[in-house]
Amino acid sequence: MKEDQIGMTFSKKEQERQLYRTLRHFNDRVLTAPTDPFIAYRELISKLEQNQVSFTGERMVVNDDMKENYFDALIEHLYRYELACAFVKGKIVLDAASGAGYGTKMLQMAGAGSVYGIDISEESVIQAEKDYGGENTHFRQGDIQHLPLDNESVDVVVSYETIEHIPDGSVWIKESARVLRPGGLFFVSTPNRSVTYPGTYLCERPYYNKYHFYEYTVPELVGELLKEYDIMELYGQTFVKDTDSMGIHLTRQLFGMEVHYIPKNLKHIVGPRLVPLGEVKNEQPKYIVAVCKKKGT
Repeated sequence: MKEDQIGMTFSKKEQERQLYRTLRHFNDRVLTAPTDPFIAYRELISKLEQNQVSFTGERMVVNDDMKENYFDALIEHLYRYELACAFVKGKIVLDAASGAGYGTKMLQMAGAGSVYGIDISEESVIQAEKDYGGENTHFRQGDIQHLPLDNESVDVVVSYETIEHIPDGSVWIKESARVLRPGGLFFVSTPNRSVTYPGTYLCERPYYNKYHFYEYTVPELVGELLKEYDIMELYGQTFVKDTDSMGIHLTRQLFGMEVHYIPKNLKHIVGPRLVPLGEVKNEQPKYIVAVCKKKGT
C-alpha cells in the first residue's frame, strides 16, 4: 500500500473513532446529566425571537407564543438540534427544510464552518435570512427533493420532521446522500406511527395532520435509511408507556393475562430529551431520531 493510501486509511479510521467518541459523550451526558437546550441556547431563545411570525401548527418558530402555548413542542425541536450541534464544528452543513431558520442559526452558533438553510417557502427563506442570516449562515429557496447543490458538497445534512412531508421518503434519502461527502453524516427525525397513528398502514395518510403524506414505524424508517446509510445511533423522544396502550390491554385480555399488570422496576422516561433506543424497555417513542453515516465511506 502506498504511503498516501496508508495516510488516508488512518485519517478515515480516526474520523470514525472521533464520531463514536462524540456519540458516547453525548449519550453519557443525556443519560446522566441531560442539559436543557432552552438554557444552552438562551441567546437564540431570548434575543433572536420571531414574534412577527405566526406558528401555523406545523412550521416551528421561536417566539413568545411558542414558549407560552407550545413549550413542549419547542423543546423537542431544540433537543434534536442540540444533537446535531455536537457534530458540526468546522463543517459545511445543510439544514434541509429550514423553515423559520432558528435551527440553522443554532448550527452556526455551534461552530459550523458554514450553514445553508434550504426551504421550499420563499416567504420563510426571506424572513429567515433577515432574522438569522450572516456569519456564514445562508438561506436559499429550493425543493429538497432536487437540491440546488453539487454532488458531495456538504459534510452534514440535518433533516428534522421533514421526510414525512415528502411524497416518497426514499427520494429524499437518496438525494441527501448525493450531496454528502464521503463519511458525511445525516441526522433525521420523524414521528413513529406506532404511537402517533397506531393500527394503520404506511399508505394511509394521517387524518390528524394534513401536512404529512405518511408516517414510518421504527423498522420501516430503518429499512429506508439502510439503502443509503449505516446507522450509527437511534434515539427515541417523548416516550409512551406500553402499560398505557389500549392495544396491549386488549391483547392481554384476549389471552387471559392480567390486563393491568405492571412489570417490576418499570422506569418511565419523562420529558422530551433524546434517549438511545438501546436503553429503552417497555416504552415506545413518539419520535425517532437517527444519526447516519453515508455508506461505503
